[in-house]
Amino acid sequence: MIGSGADQGAVDAVAAPPVDGRTARAHRTRDAIVDACVALVDAGDYRPTAPRIAEEAGVSVRSVFQHFDDLETLFGLVAERAISSLAGLVQPIDPELPFPERVDLFVHQRAQLLEAVTPIRRAAAVHAPFSPGIQARVAAGHQFLRTEVEAVFGRELDAHPRDRAVVLSMLDVSASWTSWEQLRTLDGRDVDGAREVLTALLHAILGPR
Repeated sequence: MIGSGADQGAVDAVAAPPVDGRTARAHRTRDAIVDACVALVDAGDYRPTAPRIAEEAGVSVRSVFQHFDDLETLFGLVAERAISSLAGLVQPIDPELPFPERVDLFVHQRAQLLEAVTPIRRAAAVHAPFSPGIQARVAAGHQFLRTEVEAVFGRELDAHPRDRAVVLSMLDVSASWTSWEQLRTLDGRDVDGAREVLTALLHAILGPR
């Protein structure tokens, strides 16, 4: 016989013992350390040391290493946290919309995403050569962005006279974070200027010929 809601709540409380105070504090400290590392990276500290992380988190350096075996493990969690926070910036774009409208929507969305991901990508560039885990996350992020390009412009890719894989790579490079970083730093363009270049590239690659 199924009990009432109150009875079931009592059963659940017995079945799932509460988290003790020590465990709760450990979770809070671990989260504070990850949050501190994220804050430092966002502020431009792309290779924060354990003392700087500890100071930002309000904990001891010893606590940092009590919760993380090494900084690589911590930086991996920072990357995961950053990726999760950016998920809402990517919304599906209807592939049946007219090509110019899809370009505008794509460029607007991609620009927002690339701007937001810049701090963590710069940090990844520092750490990736020494971290297979971060290399794997960068590769997964690249594949995600490439898949989005293919989903939005699949119709034009299928109809293009050149080899489909080649054209996809052309689009992928044009809309990549590396290209965006060059436009924003080496070329000195503001966000609107970088969007203008990306829009022109997409039209040049896929537009009427």
